[in-house]
Amino acid sequence: MPRNRPLLNASPYIFLIISTVIRLGAALASLKFLALQFGPSTFGLLTQVMGIAAVFYLFAGGGITNGIIRNVAAASSEQERRHWISAGYTITVLSSIALATVAIVLALFGSRAIFGDTGYAPVFIGIAAFQILVGFGHLVLGYFSGVGDNRTFAVVQIVASMLSLLLLVGLTHGIGLTGAMLGLVAGPSVVGVLALWRFFRQVPHHGMFRIVWDRPALMKLLSYAAVVASSVAAVPIAQLVIRVDMSERLGWNVVGYWQAVAKISDANMLFIGVIIINYLLPQLSTRSDAASALRFLLRFGSLLLSVFIAGCAVMYAVRDSLLLIIYSDQFLDASKLMLPQLVGDTLKTATLLLYYFFMSRGRVLIVFVSELALGVALYLLYLVLVPSYGAIAPIYAYASVYAAVFLIMIGWLHLTDERRRFSRPL
Repeated sequence: MPRNRPLLNASPYIFLIISTVIRLGAALASLKFLALQFGPSTFGLLTQVMGIAAVFYLFAGGGITNGIIRNVAAASSEQERRHWISAGYTITVLSSIALATVAIVLALFGSRAIFGDTGYAPVFIGIAAFQILVGFGHLVLGYFSGVGDNRTFAVVQIVASMLSLLLLVGLTHGIGLTGAMLGLVAGPSVVGVLALWRFFRQVPHHGMFRIVWDRPALMKLLSYAAVVASSVAAVPIAQLVIRVDMSERLGWNVVGYWQAVAKISDANMLFIGVIIINYLLPQLSTRSDAASALRFLLRFGSLLLSVFIAGCAVMYAVRDSLLLIIYSDQFLDASKLMLPQLVGDTLKTATLLLYYFFMSRGRVLIVFVSELALGVALYLLYLVLVPSYGAIAPIYAYASVYAAVFLIMIGWLHLTDERRRFSRPL
């Protein structure tokens, strides 16, 4: 008789929560470590390293993670799931070659434009070397999430987070600032190493990792990659350019204050992203009826937003203590930036709920256009606001553009609902 293991037989989403808490703890520990080691000015510079790595790693493997999750979850057979992984493997291999080429070109010609100094070219060489592991990690974790194996997904994330933190600390103590940059670039690849190891151990993969030229499958996955491409080409790159502009106008010290609250925002979004991508997207994708999916979104979204807003209220109430715990007393000037950042995070969360509803319906073009417009508007609005508002300008711009996109998404959702009503037979 099999042993009764109530914890392991509990809801698999418990593992997602546990892994997210541990990943969050590791991320905050790394921020604390860097803040104590280098102070606000160099911390601001290091966030530029984090930003450029994030741009590449978001698109590592072709940016098809959401497409893999959606199509693996909706697949009717194991053979169909294997075919989606083969298509994903094809895109991952080709995109890895392309991304490595782009990174090397930036190492040769783009370091000064992004960092204001040619001495940071090795950052791009590191990204070129490690991004293929990140890409395969995205592919494999997308498979685990799509089949509902959140336990394996969580274990990989937990172990990788701890090892990445140790790598960052060890390299920083050993090599100083150069080691910190290397740790930030290499850390995300640990997920790929562990994910591949677990995949090859527990999933029958014979013939799965092969090049296929199934044009409809490749195009369908690439349609999801286009959404990631719009994000990579818009919001994160807008933030990269804003950091460069702020460093020239106000200094890296001010960038450090802005990024201190922005990284707390990233921690908030880590929870939201894990829940939406690994729970909401598969749940919506398995509902073939749009009305049923929308009802589920409204119930789930109301609960998620209520909890998120309550958490933001607590964070604002203890903002000074939070900055002391996560960073140091050198970062207390960032306290005045917290409220608009939390408002922006709430609006972004509401927008993401609608994004993933449209993705689950295969309406990725809506998300693509919205993200592209959002990134352009973010930068332009920052330029308008920065002469008057200084360090708080990018946060005001962030909250404003997400408010606008959220209202547009609501309007589009209402319009599509009206179309469905009129298209029903009388």
